[in-house]
Amino acid sequence: MTKTAPGFKRLNADIPEELFKEFAKRCIEEGISKKDYLVHLLEKELYNDPKEK
Repeated sequence: MTKTAPGFKRLNADIPEELFKEFAKRCIEEGISKKDYLVHLLEKELYNDPKEK
C-alpha cells in the first residue's frame, strides 16, 4: 500500500466500466495523468475555477 503525501487524501471509488473507459480516453487525449485530470475536474466543478489549459 502506498503512502499519501502530507496534505493529501486518497480517493478510492468503484465506477462503471464505461465511465472509466471514457475517463481514461480523455486523459490520453489531453496527455495528462489520471490524478492531474481528476484534480483539474474537481477544482473546476467545486470551485468554478476559470483557469483553462
